Amino acid sequence: MNYKKFLFITTFTIFSIAINYCCSYLAGLIAFPLYLDSIMTIAVTALCGLVPGVICAFCSNFLLSIFANTGILFSMCHISTAVVAHLVFNAEKKKNLASGNTHFSYTTENFMWIGFFAALTNSLLGDSISYFFYSANTTIPQVDNAVQGIFVATKNLTFAAYFGGTVTNIIDKVFSATFCLFVYRFVNWVKKRM
Repeated sequence: MNYKKFLFITTFTIFSIAINYCCSYLAGLIAFPLYLDSIMTIAVTALCGLVPGVICAFCSNFLLSIFANTGILFSMCHISTAVVAHLVFNAEKKKNLASGNTHFSYTTENFMWIGFFAALTNSLLGDSISYFFYSANTTIPQVDNAVQGIFVATKNLTFAAYFGGTVTNIIDKVFSATFCLFVYRFVNWVKKRM
């Protein structure tokens, strides 16, 4: 790895951790109904690889656990986003290399599949952590408001925790994947002009 690449990966990952933390913290302050804790994680994984993606995921949640009272267990959800992104990107890379295409870009479809699969893994992990470790009251206003509203209507805590978390995760991860698609394209556009 050359010096410029190392510098880019380090700087972009640190910048992305700060963006993830700030967006999630602000979303919590105003009770915006999305997590926004992984708003940049998919872009880090696309541009820098799995290890920086996992570092971004863990460090973002580590900061949130210290300064925003978010459970550290939720870092497993965020790490699963980086792993899902890596698996999709790796499959796309192998497909292109097998056909002899060495100069390719990840597609909109790649990012949308990542959003969908990350929503599923985050929902399964996050809803289970929320239900079993926090009795579906995580002190994360973004999700607790949705879960409490569903619980009031259905009087079923299990359904409220899993349904509320699933809906929130689908919207959050598709939004994050879309945002990361634009970040990915912008960074590649800038790289081509340097």
